[in-house]
Amino acid sequence: MKKYDLIVIGAGPGGYVSAIYAAQSGLKTAIIEKNHRLGGTCLNIGCIPTKVLIESAKYLKKIKFMKELGIEVKEFSFSIEKAMKRKDRIVNKLTKGVEFLMEKNNIEVIKGEASFIDNAIIKVQGEEIEFENCIIATGSKPAELPHITLDGEFVISSTEALSLNPLPESIAIIGGGVIGVEFATIFSSFGVKTTILELMPQLIPGMDRDSADILKSELKKQKIKVFTDAKVKGAKNGKVLFEQNGEENEIEVDKVLLAVGRKPYTSGLGLHNTDIVLEKGHIRVSENLETDVKGVYAIGDVIDTPKLAHLASREGIKAVNHILGIEDKDDIYLSCPAVVYSSPEIAYVGLSLEDARQRGIEAEEAVFPLSANGKAYIEGIKNGFVKVVYNKNSEKLLGVHIVSPNASELISECAVAISKKMRVEELSRVIHPHPTVSESLMEAFHLAAGYPIHI
Repeated sequence: MKKYDLIVIGAGPGGYVSAIYAAQSGLKTAIIEKNHRLGGTCLNIGCIPTKVLIESAKYLKKIKFMKELGIEVKEFSFSIEKAMKRKDRIVNKLTKGVEFLMEKNNIEVIKGEASFIDNAIIKVQGEEIEFENCIIATGSKPAELPHITLDGEFVISSTEALSLNPLPESIAIIGGGVIGVEFATIFSSFGVKTTILELMPQLIPGMDRDSADILKSELKKQKIKVFTDAKVKGAKNGKVLFEQNGEENEIEVDKVLLAVGRKPYTSGLGLHNTDIVLEKGHIRVSENLETDVKGVYAIGDVIDTPKLAHLASREGIKAVNHILGIEDKDDIYLSCPAVVYSSPEIAYVGLSLEDARQRGIEAEEAVFPLSANGKAYIEGIKNGFVKVVYNKNSEKLLGVHIVSPNASELISECAVAISKKMRVEELSRVIHPHPTVSESLMEAFHLAAGYPIHI
């Protein structure tokens, strides 16, 4: 029987990062993946292919803006077929990159579905494998609604949405979370009549309210119909029925994208043969990401933490550190940034003002509008802001919320600041290059520190 120091189940961004870090740290490591390609949902049918299509959407929008820059683009065309081929090329190249990393780090890749026989042995393709430690990183799958059938034709998931060719004339997206909003941005830019139906009062439930309000406003400017407080009652025969404010509504569409979140993937793992505990479908773990079975860990979408690829990778490193006996007490959840790749982008890290006050913190916020930033004006950014949330007494930074093109690139310094428990006065003294949109961060910290300069 083969035996490993560490077995990783699932080769997504949580799993393969765990395996690489463990192997580099001297652990004999194997990774098990049931699909034919490594990289998990994120690389194959999630983050990466979605962002490839968003890049095409971004340039289509820029072409329309060029007239304001004095550039006349009289004729241009868009080919969904070429965009899809580019997406596939990029995904293929990156999956091969993960395969190379496995080989480079002497990690054995085992293809097949893993199932626990007991707390210390798993079976793959009929072969039993013993382990000292195990990390479960099996990810998640699209969630469904009991009264709506995913048929892959009229009602599709994000997986089918990434391969639509030809494009439909119209689409209704059930769910105004991150997945729904990003696909709405893609389809609308590609010329598809797009409608979002969100059950909650705002888009991206749980996000800073002002950010959600701007997002809704900007999506409407892009001719995306947005219905919040909308309860979908059914979707079939080319129609979607929903209730809003007590009134029944009906729309006709060519396709329906069901984007109501994701649920942990645990089926087939044989967890009933172990002492691992499930809570509401998620695997229960300690603060060190260890399950109720000593030496067995779980990370990523399969546990009840934010479903973010980069967080899964960090959780994997934290789990391996615990195996190695390395202290790792960073609050990785408070300092983990999140991004919505809409137009404009939205990025945030830490707490909102509402979150902070609910925790009993005497918090304040400072908001610097992008309309007061010279570079934003040059780039044609007319709506957006940087919002800083801080402790009124200690001035410690608690959260940052950015609505701006390239917000995904601006948020990282804020994650560092929160991780290092910095104060807004300290941050206000950090010089930013001029002219850049990043100056808006500095200006927001000036405002929070009590000496606003350009507002």
